[in-house]
Amino acid sequence: MKKRLLIAAVCVSMIASLAGCSGSGGSAETGEASVEENTDAEAAGGEETADSGGGYTIGFSNFSLTDSWRVQMEAEFEYHAEQLKEQGVIDDYVMLQANGDQSKQISDISDLITMGCDAIVVTCITPDGLNSIIEEARNEGIVVVNFNQSCTAEVDCRVVVSDYELGYTSGSWLGERIPENGKVVVLDGTEGNQINADRHNGGVDGLMEACPTAEVIATLNLDWDYATAKAAMEDILSAYPEIDGILSQGGAMTQAAIDAYIDAGRDFVPMTGEASNGFLRVWLENEDKGLETMAFTNPTYISAIALDYAIDILNGEEVEQEIVLEEDPVTIDTAADFYREDLNDNFWVHTYLPDDILQELFPN
Repeated sequence: MKKRLLIAAVCVSMIASLAGCSGSGGSAETGEASVEENTDAEAAGGEETADSGGGYTIGFSNFSLTDSWRVQMEAEFEYHAEQLKEQGVIDDYVMLQANGDQSKQISDISDLITMGCDAIVVTCITPDGLNSIIEEARNEGIVVVNFNQSCTAEVDCRVVVSDYELGYTSGSWLGERIPENGKVVVLDGTEGNQINADRHNGGVDGLMEACPTAEVIATLNLDWDYATAKAAMEDILSAYPEIDGILSQGGAMTQAAIDAYIDAGRDFVPMTGEASNGFLRVWLENEDKGLETMAFTNPTYISAIALDYAIDILNGEEVEQEIVLEEDPVTIDTAADFYREDLNDNFWVHTYLPDDILQELFPN
């Protein structure tokens, strides 16, 4: 097989932690975007193999496309794979997604093994539900690179963002900006999801370390969804006349919280969020009205980085067992630089995708 040398460009920026209470008071997002899958293998009835060309065949297993972050992440993989195919680095690639069904993802990976893929790049629906099929793939000599949502199985390389640290950074930032004994509402994603759990734990730990007297008055699982969060925040604002901060782990949920505050005529409180385009839009629209916030970033290009590492391993290069990607959080000083007025609310900042693909995915 052809070999190549490809150096993965990983943006690494150290995120500073904040500490101390102030002395006085104050991703899964939903979207309409879609991306076509490479379904040649399915059209052939699952009989296609990887032995028809001189380059590598790469399998991609995504557990769902239920939110716009995952749609953009999958598009990043597809765009980069097409580039590598044109360059002759890979011969082909096969993309499968499991519609949020663990048994379907196990079946997908089994199909990728049968097709003779040289490497499988996989984001895992649960930490341990795919361990047996991943072990089977590696026993067949297939390189397995796990990214985004981690598994507990032994793999050749893991490319991750520390969701605990994302949460911790957010909690620390908020803890420094609320008063002593400040009352905080926590907006979480999907219950039972490991990313959600890690972000929640990191957020609460950072909050309580920065402001030990903080009180969490409500914790809501809102599936990273705008409509769900908007309705919930309307109820919260009716039930709690005193709120000092919103600890949110998702862009659309924070966008919904801002809109709920506007509708209720309430003064803004410090809020955290994730760098979705819609969140940045309402942030910039309300910054001069007293809105103070920040946005951590979970780059969708993580799938392209995982693909690069898979090929590095196939080429016999030594790579670290775990690669942690980091991006600086978006602040008011940088929000305007990242916001894309020409794209809709479902776009996520930090991308390798060209404008023509972004316009197709997220037309405004």
